Amino acid sequence: MATRGDREEDIWLSDEQLAKLARADETDRLHAPVPTRMVSNGEHMPIPQTAEQRRVEHRIEALADAAGTKLGIGRRRFLAGAGGMAASFLAMNEVHGQFFSVDRAELYEPDAAAPNAPPTDLFVFDDQLHMVRSSMPGPQFFRAYAQGPTAAATSPFKSNPFQPTPDAKDELGQMWQVLNPQIVGAELNDSIYHLMHFVKDVFFDSQTTVGLLSNATLGEWELPTDHAVNGSRTLSIVVSPN
Repeated sequence: MATRGDREEDIWLSDEQLAKLARADETDRLHAPVPTRMVSNGEHMPIPQTAEQRRVEHRIEALADAAGTKLGIGRRRFLAGAGGMAASFLAMNEVHGQFFSVDRAELYEPDAAAPNAPPTDLFVFDDQLHMVRSSMPGPQFFRAYAQGPTAAATSPFKSNPFQPTPDAKDELGQMWQVLNPQIVGAELNDSIYHLMHFVKDVFFDSQTTVGLLSNATLGEWELPTDHAVNGSRTLSIVVSPN
């Protein structure tokens, strides 16, 4: 039974559920580029690995060992490259039926993937975009949490923003750790969540062509649908209060 203010009061896994699980980064011996079992983010209990997923895992391992030996590299190094993705696609095709366009030559030659690569004019439709008001404190809580103790130098957060006491520990037994090294020391203020940053991140710095943003009560605005991005792509977004 969760008590008021306890972690279990929220939607996170209970202590009883956590006791039945193991950390994915410590138990995954293969480290394939495509997961071969469900991994929980801490909100819901993962479903155990199925027989088909186990077959995919074993097949990826076999392909990686054979290709790695031929190339003169270890399994881990092979799986970290383009050949690892090819092995994952080949294994899933063998177990689940032909779905991915992949050639066995891609195991050994990265350039062999060119005919099956995404087109340069790929249309990407993101049907579940989210954004937040820059004036809300919630996003800064999450940013400070991921930034770790380094956030203390550039923000009002001097301790873990999600712990009731400064010496409280999280599910990993840590008081306050860096979750994203890329933002260590980065500035933390309202401006980083400005609407223009959202547009830049989604449409200019990613492959997204059209995004669907719902339940955003910040008014309504529209960019011209004939606005070209990098001379070849079309950018359009409509934000509606409903």
